[in-house]
Amino acid sequence: MRATHATLSAGREAVYDPRARQGSVPIEFHLDDGSTLDGALILTSAEVERLHQQISRLVDAHERAIGGTP
Repeated sequence: MRATHATLSAGREAVYDPRARQGSVPIEFHLDDGSTLDGALILTSAEVERLHQQISRLVDAHERAIGGTP
């Protein structure tokens, strides 16, 4: 079985552990046979900041696409 994609897990929140300086985002892997597996995306503090910047750009692009203001 191969993972085809991953999505955010419904009903679960991301958490940040300041002692480990890592964030954990709960995700669900979708496999090519239709099944799913729970998992986590573990990010260093630098990766959390990088992902924040990338998500901010996505939100801005989405708002522009639907006619909102960034």
